[in-house]
Amino acid sequence: MGKEIEENKTVVTTTMSKAYQITVPSVVRKALGLEPGDPVDFEIDRGRAILVRAETREEKIKRVFADLDRIRERELSYMTVGQKKRIEMSKGWTINQYHEYIDKLPETKAYMKEKYGV
Repeated sequence: MGKEIEENKTVVTTTMSKAYQITVPSVVRKALGLEPGDPVDFEIDRGRAILVRAETREEKIKRVFADLDRIRERELSYMTVGQKKRIEMSKGWTINQYHEYIDKLPETKAYMKEKYGV
C-alpha cells in the first residue's frame, strides 16, 4: 500500500514509462472509484499534479438537467395560473405546433392586422 504521510493523506509511488505513461496504482483507482475508460483530470498546483476523477459525459448531462430543473421550478413560482396552464397544454409540442398556436391567437391576429393590414 502507500506511505501514510498525514491523516487522510497517502503517497503512492509509481514509475513513468519511456512513452511518458504511468499506471494508476490500485489503491488510487479504488479511492477514486476509477474504471477503465473513466476520464481523469490533472490539476497543477504549486509544482504538484493532482489526479482527480473527472465527470463522465453522462454525469455532466445529468448535472445540466438537474440545474435546468431547478431553474424551471424557480421560474414556475413566478408564473400566473394562466401561464402555467399554457405551459401544461403545450407540453410535447414541436416548434411548428407552437408557432401555429401563436399565429391563431386573437391578439396575434389583431397585431398583424394593425401592423401589416392583413
